[in-house]
Amino acid sequence: MDHAVFTQAEEQYEAGDYRAAARLYLAAAGGDAAGNGVCYHRAGNCLMRLHRERDALKVYAHALKDELYEQRGAVLANLGAAHASLGEYSEAVRAYEGALDEHGYTTRYKALQGLAGALWEMGRYADAAREYRKAALEGGNPDPGKALNNLGLCFLHLGRPDDAAEAFKAAVGLPQYANKGRAQANLGLALSEAGRHAEAVRAFEKATQLYGHSLSAEAVEAFEASRAALVPETPPRETVEGWETGDLGAAAEALRSSVSEDHPVPGDPGTTGEFGTAADVSEFFARTDDEMKQIDRDARRQAREDRRGGRSPWAVVAVVAGAAFLAASLLVAAYFLGLGWPTQSMAVEGMMDAYAAGKSVDRYWVAVPSSDIKKEMQKVTPNHSGYTIDSVDRASTTSRASITVSPAKGAAMHYVVTLSREGVGWKVTGIENDWGSTGGS
Repeated sequence: MDHAVFTQAEEQYEAGDYRAAARLYLAAAGGDAAGNGVCYHRAGNCLMRLHRERDALKVYAHALKDELYEQRGAVLANLGAAHASLGEYSEAVRAYEGALDEHGYTTRYKALQGLAGALWEMGRYADAAREYRKAALEGGNPDPGKALNNLGLCFLHLGRPDDAAEAFKAAVGLPQYANKGRAQANLGLALSEAGRHAEAVRAFEKATQLYGHSLSAEAVEAFEASRAALVPETPPRETVEGWETGDLGAAAEALRSSVSEDHPVPGDPGTTGEFGTAADVSEFFARTDDEMKQIDRDARRQAREDRRGGRSPWAVVAVVAGAAFLAASLLVAAYFLGLGWPTQSMAVEGMMDAYAAGKSVDRYWVAVPSSDIKKEMQKVTPNHSGYTIDSVDRASTTSRASITVSPAKGAAMHYVVTLSREGVGWKVTGIENDWGSTGGS
């Protein structure tokens, strides 16, 4: 391992330049797996940060070839996260189970939560519940509330609302759990399903008023059903429809929870949205029907005054929305037409010119080991009198460029260069001889 280059990679990672860090980590490894597991491990983590999970799988595989690397458990957990993000849940399960079999793996709760998330996506709710329970009880877990909340959701899917309620209560009772409102709303759902309507109403009110959590349509329906079941004990009150609540997105939880060390993959089970402060929500529920009507009349009067003064807020909204829609449409069209910067032709020209000049071509390739790039480039003779790009077949994520290379001696050679989108531009992923075209020339 080149320690000087590795130090540069660490500096780039700390600065947030994950693309540069990935290249430097791979350069530090020098193409040899033995003793370089840490380089490939860190490079894979950078690629996960760049949402290039397929490339990360290849790099993590290089890290696992280093049989003496002490962080094999973390690499396997990250491998599981990459598979899960690609929807390959069976492969994710095998990787997470491999991580848990590594005796030196210390952050077991991450692999347990990742394993549970993959099992959830496969519809294996009982197995997922078992792993979430283990994750919640794991001694090194700094935030067991996530696992407890997801355990409760597994119980709901299994038709065990009373058990689900106990899991949600345990999550809410943890001081360090940041999503108490989400768990409190889920508690209301479980209690309502169990027929414990008075407790359900109190749980929903606590979620909205104490924690400022906004309820989903499903939660609002359960809230209203439980209140209706208590009539006349609970007087009817108006509610706002269309609220959104936290619900489980188990694969996303798997990704966030499973990547080792300080390289988490974004995503968390469920989504949540704030709806003002708890005081705002309490004030809303305290308004009478007459007060609500007066607020509506004041709003309509203000709108009429704005129209008389030539001010149309809706016109402004329409213009802004139209401009945003047009910009989004152009971006989407450019994406699907295969447009980008640098273009496919620029990437191919840069690679060929650098290769002919004896310079490094790594900057024109996706982040893969230099040894792999060297092997691909050996297919093309560096001693040529020129080249032409015959055609470019553009697509949204993958493109192909046909080129003709004129060697200093001999017949012209034809190649197909494949490229992948990286950010807004294009990078080379492979080169193949076009023997059909070469033979017919």
